[in-house]
Amino acid sequence: MFKPDYDRCLLQVSSSILKKYGLKGKYSSLDVLDNKLDNDYKNVVYLILDALGSNILEIYSKELKFLKENLLTNVTSVFPPTTTVATTSIHSGLSPYESGWVGWMPYFKEYDRMIELFSGCDFYTGEKVVDKIEDLEYETIYEKIVKKNKDVKYIKVFPDFSKKEENSFTKICDGIRNACNNTNRNLVSAYWTEPDSLIHKYGINSQEVKKELKNINDNLEKLASELSNTIFIVTADHGALDIEEVYLNEYKDIDDCLKRPPSIESRFVSIFLKDNKKELFKELIKKYFQDKFLIYDKDEFLKLELLGSGNKHERIDSYLGDVILIGNSNLNIRYTITNTKFKPLKADHSGITKEEMLVPVIVIESK
Repeated sequence: MFKPDYDRCLLQVSSSILKKYGLKGKYSSLDVLDNKLDNDYKNVVYLILDALGSNILEIYSKELKFLKENLLTNVTSVFPPTTTVATTSIHSGLSPYESGWVGWMPYFKEYDRMIELFSGCDFYTGEKVVDKIEDLEYETIYEKIVKKNKDVKYIKVFPDFSKKEENSFTKICDGIRNACNNTNRNLVSAYWTEPDSLIHKYGINSQEVKKELKNINDNLEKLASELSNTIFIVTADHGALDIEEVYLNEYKDIDDCLKRPPSIESRFVSIFLKDNKKELFKELIKKYFQDKFLIYDKDEFLKLELLGSGNKHERIDSYLGDVILIGNSNLNIRYTITNTKFKPLKADHSGITKEEMLVPVIVIESK
């Protein structure tokens, strides 16, 4: 088990950015990053490359030569290491325990559904359930910064998710370049969906991933050479590993124990059980999958503080079922209520292996 280190994780990066602008985060800052940010750069660019974990940086060190040369340090993601959770922690400066953002599709008792937090849709049916969940809204670190620093302009450079076919990393770099080419003090938050989507589709060791990583590296090197008075902080929300998938509903004895379908994530799985089925369910998981998953009762899981600590969000207890399964191998849990399987994944994240948890902090200074 490679646990998150809440004294040295992505939250420290957010705290360092807050500190740069005279604000104090809820968590300590990262000393080595503070030293870099002490220089009075006009432009601060915080770029998240989805799934560019430390393992990916090592595997593709040749293709990512420029980024590897500018590696400052490695930190852990938060738990679970997945985009919904980690990007929320990055932007809010809060742990999952505090923000209530714990995974792709937690259980919402008022709807009796597993709802995708980004879309508001029922994960299993695709039906739209809710436009927004008010008690999961938060103030971003960027909003706090511009509120205190009236001379700072905040620019968000994200893909247009409604036009996926038109997105490219070149466009992201164009957006960063345009954001920095003015006389303002600029704070830029940027995000790119790769290599995550390609890793899911083709696996880590694929030509598709290799090609895109070289494209990212070369475009960033070019952009850094064109800008001045700019510091880039480049990191990832999580890493990834190649996986195999199992469908729990294909095991009738396991399925008979379930009160409702699994929720939260495929490698951080919340299980709600029928009465008096807990011990049987645990035995069956061990029987079929041996040591592929860590198994915890709800109270045992909370004592581990894998979600962090602080003020517990009011939804945490209702998200968590009777048993929690955490992937510490390459096995993923799936489930279907329609007999139609989801599109298979070659790689994934949200478990507790080093490959998923460890992420780089890369600093590029364009003076």
